[in-house]
Amino acid sequence: MPVHPAITDPAVRAHLERLSARAGTMPSGATDAEGDDAARIAELRANPSWVRLPDDGALESIDLDADGLALRLYRPRPGHRGTLVFAHGGGWVAGNLDNNDALCRALALATGTQVLSADYRLAPEHPFPAGLDDLDRALRFAATGAGGLVDPALLGVAGHSAGGNLAAALALRSREGRAPGIRCQVLLCPVLDAPDPTRPSYRAHTENLPLTAKGMQWYWGLYLEADGAVPVEAAPLRAPDLTGSAPAVIVAASVDPLADEAEEYGDRLAASGVPVDFVRREGVPHLFLVFPSTPARDEVLAQIAPAVRRAFA
Repeated sequence: MPVHPAITDPAVRAHLERLSARAGTMPSGATDAEGDDAARIAELRANPSWVRLPDDGALESIDLDADGLALRLYRPRPGHRGTLVFAHGGGWVAGNLDNNDALCRALALATGTQVLSADYRLAPEHPFPAGLDDLDRALRFAATGAGGLVDPALLGVAGHSAGGNLAAALALRSREGRAPGIRCQVLLCPVLDAPDPTRPSYRAHTENLPLTAKGMQWYWGLYLEADGAVPVEAAPLRAPDLTGSAPAVIVAASVDPLADEAEEYGDRLAASGVPVDFVRREGVPHLFLVFPSTPARDEVLAQIAPAVRRAFA
């Protein structure tokens, strides 16, 4: 299957070409297929590339438990300041502590912060707001000090893809005083609104991609039981007022159905007086941050690191 022509980053394109040649389809094949939801979900959850990397001289990882919620703390060994409570991607339907393991390690090292990743419950068995409530539990655990491992005065939230949606929603709870206080929100290629096929980024990205418009609509339907109204906590872009939100770091990929809503959220936050660092990476698709280490991933993390450090200064 051909790789989308808008993916022009050489290392990312080469990785996708290898995947496509091996599997005969893009990584999103199950999301765009027709047929039984249970079989497609099982295929997504059995991803063989999800592995825990070994610790090394730069970073250690520590498994923790918050009243039954599994967590993994990534600690840069040379020192660290602040802790980002992190939600992995996977469309709210797939993913675990391993699928964003490499990204969490890279994020911790690039920013000099701890990353506390949460193994939140997944849809459709546990639809909205179960995953968000679990991330809230993880933030509250961090706010207790996590057994002396975390400075409760220096907390932020972060997430990738669907996890970015959970992080943005939790930042809204924090702003309203319904969750512990945070210093920043780091939203990496986040979902911020219900799927909108009329958005230009949805219209442009319909096939031969790790995430397509059709795939996003499938994920959304499994996460949110369709009863008409879309809650703000499922679609933070619909919040009527964003004043007082935590400073935001937002990353968007140009070849991604979600690119427009990420940019719009950044614009709305900035218009509300919230400090925003927005990075749009050209020539890369959704999931580029979780591909095996590429210059694109490492350069973007280096770009956002100063804003994260400022938040915890």
